[in-house]
Amino acid sequence: MADEPGRIFREAWISGVRKHFAGEPTPGYVAGSEDLPGWQRETDADIFEAVRDSL
Repeated sequence: MADEPGRIFREAWISGVRKHFAGEPTPGYVAGSEDLPGWQRETDADIFEAVRDSL
């Protein structure tokens, strides 16, 4: 699945926001990958790959 890296990053991001964000986060912070514009899904995938490559 081409969107898998971005989806994995997004799920981890949402989990972190829910755990560490005080109060109610804005909807964009906790939107699922399928609800994001293409450029943001691509950015999430790029971040995932950068982290993976640094390990």
